[in-house]
Amino acid sequence: MQRSGLFLLIVGVLIVVGMGLLFYGSQIIAENLVTESANVISGESLEVISELDSSITQNGIYIVQTLNFKENSIHVKIIDPFGSQIVTKTVESESFEGSFEISVSGSYTMIIENGGNEETMIVGMMGNHPDENELSFSRNVTFTGIYLLIVGMIGLVGVGIYAVINRRKNKLS
Repeated sequence: MQRSGLFLLIVGVLIVVGMGLLFYGSQIIAENLVTESANVISGESLEVISELDSSITQNGIYIVQTLNFKENSIHVKIIDPFGSQIVTKTVESESFEGSFEISVSGSYTMIIENGGNEETMIVGMMGNHPDENELSFSRNVTFTGIYLLIVGMIGLVGVGIYAVINRRKNKLS
């Protein structure tokens, strides 16, 4: 029975490390994004203001996540430092991502409007688009986390089968 305890410990460590890597992989991308969240009532809006640098990258990214999603009820506008509206979109799903061009460094504002009839929880994120090195590293960390999680789950099933077979052998003896 001590072997199954050791195997269970190893499998548990694999699962915990895998979950940690999954979390870390997503944090690599999200750490440079300005995030705001609020319950937004009908007719109101949420503003996300981010200082974006065109020398880092010419591309900006914005993400809108909603609870109680209703089609054609959430609208997004992005305004550049000069006050010009550069993006106007209607959110098409609970989790929506888009990009825009950063023409000049400065303070960009994303306005997320709730045009629906109900109060909705909205999370808005905006920032410079991560470079390819960050994306590649994040993908590698995430895939390693998924791999360890799958191996850990398979190992958990294996430990269970091993423990059942071992008990049956001990009962028959």
